[in-house]
Amino acid sequence: MIRDEDIRLSKFLFTKGYIDKVKFDKFNRMMAEAEAKQCVEALVDGLGVNDEIVGTAISEEFKIPYVTLSSSLITLNSPSLKEDFLKKYQALPIIRSGVELTVAFVNPPYKDVLDEMRRDAKVFVVPVAVKRSAFDAITKKVNIEEVNEFLQIPSKVQLETFDISKRNKEKINELLKSGRLPNADVLIDEIIITAIKSGATDVYFEPMEQEFHVRYNIDSVLEHAISLPKEMTESLCNVMRSRGSLNMFDKKKAQDGRYSTSYGKFQFDMRVSTLPTVEGERFSIRILKKNNRIVDINEIGFSHENLSLVRYLLNRPRGLLVIAGPSASGKTTTVYGCMNELKDSQKNIITVENPVEYRLEFASQVQVDVDQKLDYASSMRAVLRQHPDLIFLGEIRDAEAGSAAAEAALTGTMVVTTILSSDALSCIPRMTNFGIPPSWLASTLNGIIYQQLVRKICTHCKERYKPTKHMLNAAGLHQLEDSIMLYRGAGCEVCGGDGHLGRTAIHEILVVDEELKDLIFHQASPVKVKEAATKKGFESIRFDAVKKLVSGVIALEEYLRVIG
Repeated sequence: MIRDEDIRLSKFLFTKGYIDKVKFDKFNRMMAEAEAKQCVEALVDGLGVNDEIVGTAISEEFKIPYVTLSSSLITLNSPSLKEDFLKKYQALPIIRSGVELTVAFVNPPYKDVLDEMRRDAKVFVVPVAVKRSAFDAITKKVNIEEVNEFLQIPSKVQLETFDISKRNKEKINELLKSGRLPNADVLIDEIIITAIKSGATDVYFEPMEQEFHVRYNIDSVLEHAISLPKEMTESLCNVMRSRGSLNMFDKKKAQDGRYSTSYGKFQFDMRVSTLPTVEGERFSIRILKKNNRIVDINEIGFSHENLSLVRYLLNRPRGLLVIAGPSASGKTTTVYGCMNELKDSQKNIITVENPVEYRLEFASQVQVDVDQKLDYASSMRAVLRQHPDLIFLGEIRDAEAGSAAAEAALTGTMVVTTILSSDALSCIPRMTNFGIPPSWLASTLNGIIYQQLVRKICTHCKERYKPTKHMLNAAGLHQLEDSIMLYRGAGCEVCGGDGHLGRTAIHEILVVDEELKDLIFHQASPVKVKEAATKKGFESIRFDAVKKLVSGVIALEEYLRVIG
């Protein structure tokens, strides 16, 4: 939607010669057709106008001060107010003086926004203009304040002291034999604390022939944490078995468990999984922070077109919606974002999960417990007697869960679930292989949202560059060789020299219409299903990845890592 202030700004830039007639018309079209969510997004990302020029233009046209935003300028110490303003207005309150609140804007200071701010904060709002890169750098710090708070969790020992990949192995073995190494409980705690501080989502304990390796999963990339003497394997594994309430004596089969703990002022749920290997038991721990904020659907990374498709699927009153992706691809986060979008005081929402990952104020949540004979099938039967409008079934991982999901959708209820898959189209044969009759699937399946997580370029050290012909050929983008400029992270203190900061998702969305339902019913080949879907506008995940690559959200190296 284009507003009067947007038109004023574009006319000012056109009059001053910062944009030509072609870009002026393109800007107005982008804003009118909602191709860009914000004015500055259209100007900087869509038209390539320097963000400092945009900031000074806003200052001149709207007669407000232009300031150089920095951490030292911000004297307001109210994280909740900052977060509220960022989420609601895309603006940052920086100074409070009496009844005046100075607020930094990257977009024009819209009159209705200023009026609403004044009513909400009960103060007189003084707008100032800032350039977007500085605004993004500061707001990123505001958004990661909680992560920085993790750094306040006190450490118990220095892990590097006992890392045999960095120190003399014989000396560490001497410490072990003399009993001067920290006990296994302390080491496990410190490994997990370091993982939390590093932003890791998983910790992997891997027994090798000579050593016991520990690695962290940080933004879907594995990083070395520590290597410990092989002799410590048994004591470390016993601690993890005990914490996860696993069978202490059965080491020949895979087991799953969970436990809750706290570090500093934060509480966490830990999921423990074991896998017997030729060198001993391999453990993984998934770290889940309790009371995590439920994400808004707009924050997940959907493109404008894909978000429209998602909302179309969410507004269907009945049927089955599947969120698919590989392991640790953010499927559950997306599901909760979708339910957050659908929350309504008049809707009866029930979830059936194992385990419950986020607590929802607007839903009743059931935790499956096989030991107590509360499995997916019996849980779903009981849930249907509660007349739900929406059911979230944690994951289809076997025939029992698959049949329960399809059967619930057949009753006229909206069912959302997740499944492990390599792409959207392969979900269909995967679900029929789980034992869901094709006739059931054809009559209930509304759509499939497939996603993968990718690392975003750090906005603090983002730079443009000309990619090599070899890299473009590897990505299948050789046709853009002469014209394209891409982005990458140079590496800075904020991203730890990595060039990446944070993650987003790339998607492909299959909307199942009557033609596709008929093909599913008759068990058509995957090739025929793909041909029919493509004719209806289905785009593979590669298209969404290319859009994020060209727009500077992800780097070419990340594109190649994830897409190939």
